[in-house]
Amino acid sequence: MQSNDIESLMNFIYPHVDSSPSPPPEYFLNRMILAPCNTDVNDVNNKLLDHMHGDDTIYHSADQVIHEEGADGHDYSPMTTEFFWSINSSSLPPGELRIKKGCPLILMWNLSPSNGLCNGSCMVVVRMSEHVLEVQLIGGEHNGELALIPCISLIPTLTTDFTFKCRQQQFPIRFAFAITINHAQGQSVKHVGIDLCFPVFAHGQLYVALSCVTAKQNVKVLLPHDNLDSKMINIVYQEALLDKGGFQWVSVRVSACSAGSKTN
Repeated sequence: MQSNDIESLMNFIYPHVDSSPSPPPEYFLNRMILAPCNTDVNDVNNKLLDHMHGDDTIYHSADQVIHEEGADGHDYSPMTTEFFWSINSSSLPPGELRIKKGCPLILMWNLSPSNGLCNGSCMVVVRMSEHVLEVQLIGGEHNGELALIPCISLIPTLTTDFTFKCRQQQFPIRFAFAITINHAQGQSVKHVGIDLCFPVFAHGQLYVALSCVTAKQNVKVLLPHDNLDSKMINIVYQEALLDKGGFQWVSVRVSACSAGSKTN
């Protein structure tokens, strides 16, 4: 099924998300929206958070530049707190984090793997305080268990996101209404929305996105308005698929008119 706008896509995947009280944790277990880029993911997450019932609580990070010994001297004085809060890095949580009770989150750090608190764990917010979030885990062997997420000190792992080294004090979480296609690899859920207004750009991304859904009637794809033939290029590097027998897979064009579309 093809979508005409982002609101239609969100309503298809998250119907009644604005209900009061908020949907139960199980509601979010089988729903997600995928996009190739973090910018689109952040936009969808913020829109859906606005749709949810209730008031939000804002948590601002505490940030500082790490001056490396022996490095050339730099003047970092123009870096205001507002600048740090505006940084969008895939290896850091938002500097300005808005949270509502009942919203879905994904953990970005291995806090306690034996208790289900590892990188990629999904949860919903139960209660908020100044330095700790109480959450309920969803999915996996710890489904339904309560846990505490502290505010911790984080250093970005992707150094290419910055020209300097910094440390952030924040809750190690992001919203889980929408995630990037790369982070969805290996997952399987009932309702999937795919935002392809910005097209896929890496090997196998389109295949990963379409393979996350369990039934073709439960997927909806958002394409650019100027995409008149309702098709999207699936990027496949033949060199990466060369098997021991010397056979190669070929690139295909995948129709986004419907989930079970033909390839040619």
